[in-house]
Amino acid sequence: MVIARAAILVALTLGSGARADQAGEGGVDRVLYRYTGDPAGEASGVLIDGATGQIARLQHAVNLALLACGEEAGIETDGMFGRQTQSALERVAACSPIAARLPEGSEATQGAVTEALWSVLLPALPPPDARMRMRALLLAFEGTDITRGAAWNFCQNNREVYDASTADQPCFTNDPASYLTWGPNGATAGHGHEILSILARVEALDTRLIDSAFGEEAAPVRRMFDLRFGNAEEGAEPGEADRWGRDGELRRYLCGVYLDLPRREIWSQGFARLGQNPAVQAIYEAVYESASFDGGKIRIFLDAWRDAGLEPTEIDFAFFADRAAHTRVRNVEVRRILRRVLAALPEGALPAQVRRGYARVARVTNASQRSARLGRDVAYYIDALEDRLTRAEHHAWEARGARRATAVGLSDARPAPGLRVGPPDGWRATGLRPLTEAEAALCPAPVLNPRRPPARS
Repeated sequence: MVIARAAILVALTLGSGARADQAGEGGVDRVLYRYTGDPAGEASGVLIDGATGQIARLQHAVNLALLACGEEAGIETDGMFGRQTQSALERVAACSPIAARLPEGSEATQGAVTEALWSVLLPALPPPDARMRMRALLLAFEGTDITRGAAWNFCQNNREVYDASTADQPCFTNDPASYLTWGPNGATAGHGHEILSILARVEALDTRLIDSAFGEEAAPVRRMFDLRFGNAEEGAEPGEADRWGRDGELRRYLCGVYLDLPRREIWSQGFARLGQNPAVQAIYEAVYESASFDGGKIRIFLDAWRDAGLEPTEIDFAFFADRAAHTRVRNVEVRRILRRVLAALPEGALPAQVRRGYARVARVTNASQRSARLGRDVAYYIDALEDRLTRAEHHAWEARGARRATAVGLSDARPAPGLRVGPPDGWRATGLRPLTEAEAALCPAPVLNPRRPPARS
């Protein structure tokens, strides 16, 4: 143990130079991540980057540095940046050989991750760029780490697990169109069908991946590929696709899995095992960068802003990405709303004012989701407009975790990062094996017709 500490300490002391003054713009040691929650009050503002993300890599390096500096206490390498990680970073930055290599006035001494501190702790790994850091906000809001399983959305607002054998037990959900959610962008097996597009690409890459991840449930997972979706499925007989309604076959089929607790858990953990594979992670990202999914949605925002004479910024891009992951995005609608917003603002309005105006007009159709959506939107304009927020905005922001775009080092002073949109996703359900009456019968009426969760008193 002593030898290991000594080796790490020598590496930290020697490094690549005496002091990392070159970091950032104009000698400023640019912040990459910081905890912005109340250090004394209720925990808030936690960033989440996943068990395989950049924050988890940093936490591992922090633990090694603490060890080298004679500190015994470490932190969980869970990809969650909160008070404990901030405190550990403060102690690391105070360690003499590390402090000697930080620029004067570096915010690393206050527990922030700066470019200079990153280069000391992870010299072989480039600092995460703006798009990588944005994911810590998106995943914090979505709460679906790709390595930690899929979340079932049937009856998700019930206080207790839904039990079909209990007479008259109601099913409550505020997200009736998702069914199953997985990964940082909130991929669903519902109306978007992103999960099925991802699984189809995984299957095309190596059929053993689904077999290994899901075991005895591999064939039932593949069963989803052969169900009919929508009301205009190619090859369907007139009226046949309407029999179960939009996504009806998939919804009823997954409902049957959901109601079987052992199977439900196998599926959830199967997605966790699948998500731990780097090749699957790359496929997941490629699907979302395609024109059919978030890549196409983000491009709609970027083009609309530029056509209106606005140059999108880093925070604009993060706002677009968050909206793309959580809302419907239509080109004509985005442009119509943006024209309305700009007409109501003075010339030369701040980018944050434009985002706020857009958020106020572009409300989600699901009323139960409006406060949650607002809380996410505020994160992208609170840094510039905190003193102008309404009580409703501030309450919604706090309820959604009180996060800020500046917590991941984003700025309106820098332009939006580049975007490469992949070709449209070509996957379609085969419709070769329609849902059977026996499969459909597994889903009871309360789950097929869920209620909105009751209002809190």
